Amino acid sequence: MLRDELLQAWWRLAQLPGVGNVSLNDIRTQLGAPGNLLKTPPEQLIALGLSADAVDRYQHDDSLSMGFEAVRQWRHQNRCGVLLAGMAPYPQQLAAVADAPLMLFYHGDLEALNLPMVGMVGSRNPTPYGLEWAQQAAAELTAAGVCVVSGLALGIDGAAHQGALKNGRTVAVLGTGPDVIYPQRHLGLAQMVMQKGLLLSEFPPGTPAKPEHFPSRNRIISGLSLGVVVVEAAIKSGSLITARQAAEQGREVFALPGAVTNPLSHGCHQLIRDGAILVQSAADVLQELSVGQTVTAVQAELPLSNSRVPVLVTHIDYAATSTDVIAIRSALSISQLLPQLLDLELQGWLAQVPGGYMRLK
Repeated sequence: MLRDELLQAWWRLAQLPGVGNVSLNDIRTQLGAPGNLLKTPPEQLIALGLSADAVDRYQHDDSLSMGFEAVRQWRHQNRCGVLLAGMAPYPQQLAAVADAPLMLFYHGDLEALNLPMVGMVGSRNPTPYGLEWAQQAAAELTAAGVCVVSGLALGIDGAAHQGALKNGRTVAVLGTGPDVIYPQRHLGLAQMVMQKGLLLSEFPPGTPAKPEHFPSRNRIISGLSLGVVVVEAAIKSGSLITARQAAEQGREVFALPGAVTNPLSHGCHQLIRDGAILVQSAADVLQELSVGQTVTAVQAELPLSNSRVPVLVTHIDYAATSTDVIAIRSALSISQLLPQLLDLELQGWLAQVPGGYMRLK
């Protein structure tokens, strides 16, 4: 059980100048268990890499405890708390990352951490196609028993969380304190995430949004995940930073291809050239990672629901689009696709024309 005394000891250690996450994780690993810090003598702390001056400050400088009272109060609120690396339920997969955050502040349901996780990130200003794909893929991933991880940003992040909440759980990693929702436009979404999933942050309560926090939180998204899916990203974007960190952490990287004329597809195409896995559907991710249950094929046999109608329609242009092209875009076989196209035609969404089908609305 994580006690205030132990948490405060690690908090004080983390406040020492020059002692960052890499150093803290190294010390934690050498100690064998986080709880051993409380019984570690000064000379052993020096042997672990701290200077004599740092150890003296750690033992006697009261200013190092500044801010801890807010942390203590946070962890005793309902559905809130602090996770310490090396102690359950802190995710082991993340704890193995060299610069993993020593502490994670949370709000919500910790059961989300027991599921296999897949990250999904992308543009803050995506196309309608990107939004629809992210939302549908996230819904299918959670229906298969996977937790979707993203960053609560506008655009693809928000779509991923919304889609995930339809069928399961999602984790939102914040670049602020766990009690500071940014952007404010996603306050309602964050409240839904708290109910069915989890808000996570390496920053203590009350920490405001700062530009440098967001690249930092990306390593947590990838560190939690078995793989990361990039949905629409420009060549220079935070999503590519997340993808690079995922690759460095040994995670799979997936990228959604798009039109060559769409600048938001250029980053994904670059990732694919660099070795990322081309992904067309949630089923591709599930199969590659060998997690969950592949539900896409089962859903393809079911009648079209209102939520799935606009997703398939987005694969059809307002000009003649061949059946083969629609099949490739939707990741459906021709035998699965034709009955659905007929349903859409009967509902007035599209018309059969020379060369394929044309979208009407």
